[in-house]
Amino acid sequence: MSVFDWSTRPAANAVSDAGVPALDGASARELPGLIRDLMSALAGYVGDQGGAIRTGGMFNAYVARTASGVRTPRPGVAVLVQVDRDNTDDPTLNVDGTGARPWLDMNGTAPPAGAVRAGAFYLAIASGPGWVSDFGGIARSDAEDAAITAALVFGGI
Repeated sequence: MSVFDWSTRPAANAVSDAGVPALDGASARELPGLIRDLMSALAGYVGDQGGAIRTGGMFNAYVARTASGVRTPRPGVAVLVQVDRDNTDDPTLNVDGTGARPWLDMNGTAPPAGAVRAGAFYLAIASGPGWVSDFGGIARSDAEDAAITAALVFGGI
């Protein structure tokens, strides 16, 4: 299970994630461990959203492994990835072994060769049968500036 499986209804989370067994009636001795488990899951999710994922794979088949574990790429699930190589043809993206799915530009078309650039960051959003991104990309320095700004705003630095 992962943070992507959690519910916005508190009662539904009692058994939604075996890594964070938040059952009613848990003893006070279990509370510190539950809090650490929750912190760990949230840290994984933050890493997934903050560009800690670097793709692997071969040719135009990109593979990404998240810390939070995407089991089903439901519409709207998003991960920020840094790609390890340029594309030479229509790319696919396989997140956490969910299967290679077309990786399309925001307009629904495959990006042309060279549009996916090594070292660039892309926010991949599950949409329909594939993933969509804006293949204008975020330069490394821009991503670092955004991360520092976010840390300052949210008190991380």
